[in-house]
Amino acid sequence: MKKLMMAAAFASILSVATSASAQDHPTTFREIAADPAASAAFKAMAEGHRLPDWIHGKTVESPGHEITFGGDKVYVMSACKQHDCGSEQIAVMYDPGKKVMYGVLLVANPETRAEKLVWMNLGGGNETIDGRTILYAALTGSLENHPGAFDYK
Repeated sequence: MKKLMMAAAFASILSVATSASAQDHPTTFREIAADPAASAAFKAMAEGHRLPDWIHGKTVESPGHEITFGGDKVYVMSACKQHDCGSEQIAVMYDPGKKVMYGVLLVANPETRAEKLVWMNLGGGNETIDGRTILYAALTGSLENHPGAFDYK
């Protein structure tokens, strides 16, 4: 019985180690800082924008989603300000192949319900429309509820 339990524990550890080593990109917002390429892409995306301090501190996260954008596999992650998710949120889309990140910061006025959206690293053309759609869907929960609806090949 002891050998069986040890074998099961070893298999469990091996499974976790294998999935961690197979992951070559962040899948949550918090993991961006630990990935050098994603961290550099985040800094490039945020250049010229004043981001709130909470983004680099304690956040509440949603699980990331893998989707297709422009024919590439990309990863969309979101987070919000701890204890104030209704007023401050961020969503990012990371393309590990191109080492580029796009994002949107949402700041809402709780009294007027007006939203201010700060789009980061989105140029012009169709890519902008689709990218904005995906990022805003990550903020609203639409991406989580309907992930297949946001594959843009």
